[in-house]
Amino acid sequence: MQSYNRKYNLLIVDDHQLIIDGLTGILKDESIIADIYSASNGEEAIESISRNPVDCVLMDISMPKTNGHEATRIIKQQRPDIKIIVVSMFSDASVVIKLLKAGADAFIVKNTGKDEVLRAIDKVMNNERYVSNELNLNLYQHLGTNRFNQSKTNLTPREVEIVRHISNGLTNHEIADKLFISASTVDTHRKNILAKLELKNTAALVRYAAENNLL
Repeated sequence: MQSYNRKYNLLIVDDHQLIIDGLTGILKDESIIADIYSASNGEEAIESISRNPVDCVLMDISMPKTNGHEATRIIKQQRPDIKIIVVSMFSDASVVIKLLKAGADAFIVKNTGKDEVLRAIDKVMNNERYVSNELNLNLYQHLGTNRFNQSKTNLTPREVEIVRHISNGLTNHEIADKLFISASTVDTHRKNILAKLELKNTAALVRYAAENNLL
């Protein structure tokens, strides 16, 4: 775990108080964490972000009133700067893909340890996406080997590399610095990738990367 330059305010959303208390207990004294807020359903979560300076949400899926999927979609519409980490017992690949499409920045399972929760927070607050390793395997199996291989062969290794950097939120200049090429070359690659995959914009490209296990 890297050293942190700032602390982040968390909102924990779960309809079980025991989960909220447990996460609060293990995270409150971590150097990365400032204040911790809580909500028992998606409706309360949406209200909370309007009243509190939330940086990152730990979001359950199955909750009364407004579920985690709908709450994620609404929060991302209202506050796209807020990072959302889905923390759920559901590990089905179709559920993961649905939440990523709704705007979730990360997806981890509830039986994970504190280190992975902190790792996910670190990743999303640095504009990267994060999916637990076991979920990545589920995604791979769900999408199918043939589809995965096809998505890889449709793109060159350099294009796959650029897609991953784009999905992690890097700008053309940042990608150029990492790959030791010019920003204009990155922009050309970006346009070629969108044309090759018949996608309209970067958001669609990120969804494609999630669905095809390119993250």
